[in-house]
This record gives sequence, structure tokens and C-alpha cells, in this order.
Amino acid sequence: MRRLLLALAAGFAASFATAGAAWAQGQVYDPVPPRGSAYLRLVNVLPGEVTARPDFLPQQRLGVAPAQRVMAFTAIENVANRQLRLEFQEGQRRGQASFRIEPGSFVTVLLHATAEGGLAATPIVDSPDFNRARARLAFYNAMPDCPAGGVSIQPSGPAVFEAVPSLATRARSVNPVSAELRALCGERGSAPFALEGLEAGGMYSIWLISGTPQPQAFLTRDTTAIWRP
Repeated sequence: MRRLLLALAAGFAASFATAGAAWAQGQVYDPVPPRGSAYLRLVNVLPGEVTARPDFLPQQRLGVAPAQRVMAFTAIENVANRQLRLEFQEGQRRGQASFRIEPGSFVTVLLHATAEGGLAATPIVDSPDFNRARARLAFYNAMPDCPAGGVSIQPSGPAVFEAVPSLATRARSVNPVSAELRALCGERGSAPFALEGLEAGGMYSIWLISGTPQPQAFLTRDTTAIWRP
């Protein structure tokens, strides 16, 4: 993942060093967050633009274009035994959440709708698996009403991911090749989209989100913001 820190092992707690060294690639000389930190990103899977007001980061504005929906992983300091609080708004709808994360973890927080029409934030702990010779590809089933999502190669190829529960993720290493994919939830499926531009050692995410008249799916490259002391 671009800008992830090989230097994590030198500066973080042992658990973070293990995960970070496995996950890390890129800028060796970037500043290292202090011991007890974790990485977190917010992801907008709602229909409209979201304004988020965390108590652990500056205000964030997340749009609806694929690249605007997904924050870079950002270092959060002193997360041990700390309650992180978040307020966010999409149009007239407002949501709030509080949660804890562990030092050394990488966490994706999905901002999504509930079955009752309200808003909720669901944190997902990401796997730090990393293979320098291959690309890391994660799939996020970000549809609250999809009990089992998946991704298949088109037009009739094998499944890349299958049976991923709602608001959950799964990851695997893949060869950096190009393909046409489609994300599925039962009989519902997204339009085909391209898997392209993958590089060995790069990290990428496929997102399946609700849409009208059909679900939407898109690919992003995972990035990490440089920590500024």
C-alpha cells in the first residue's frame, strides 16, 4: 500500500510492529506514529455526500464518486482504552457512534443506512496480510441488506470472493492481472467493472454498495496518510 510504513516495526508496540511490517510497503523514511496508535479510515457507502465530525480527526467530507468515498488510512494516537466518538450527516439524516479500536490495528468504518432508515457506523478490523510479490485485494460487502455478497470474473468465470456477510470484509493475494468483474448479492448484481492497474505489492479494495436500480461496485487503491508529528 502506497505510503505504508516499513518503519512501523521500529516505533510501534510489538503487536503493531508485527501487523505493520506484514502490511507495510513504501515510504521507509516517513515519520512514525507513536506507540499505541492505530490506523483508521472512514468510508461513505450512503447515496449522498457525508459530513463526518469525529472527535479523533478533523471534520471530513466524503463525496459519492468512488475516489471521494474512501478516506486514506490515518494514524489515530492513544487508542488503548479510549472511546472514539463520531457524528455524521447525509442530507437531513444524522447518525452518531462510539467504538473502541486496538493499538496496532487497521480499521475501516463504514457509514451506512439502517433497515429503519437511520444512519449507523460499523467498524471492521482489516487483515494485515501482505505479499510483496502479489497484489492484495479486499472485498467489502457494504450493503446492510445483503447477507452474502461476492465477486465473480465475467462473463462466466470463477468466484473471486463468495459468501461474505453483510458489513464484513475478506481479502486475498492475487496476481497483478487485468479482468472484468461483477459484484453479486444473490440475484442482484452490479454492472461489470474493470480490475486493472494492479501492481505487485499494491493493496486494493472492491466495494459493493446499495444502489438504484441495482447495486454498485467499484475498485479503489488503498492509501495511508503520512503521519505529521
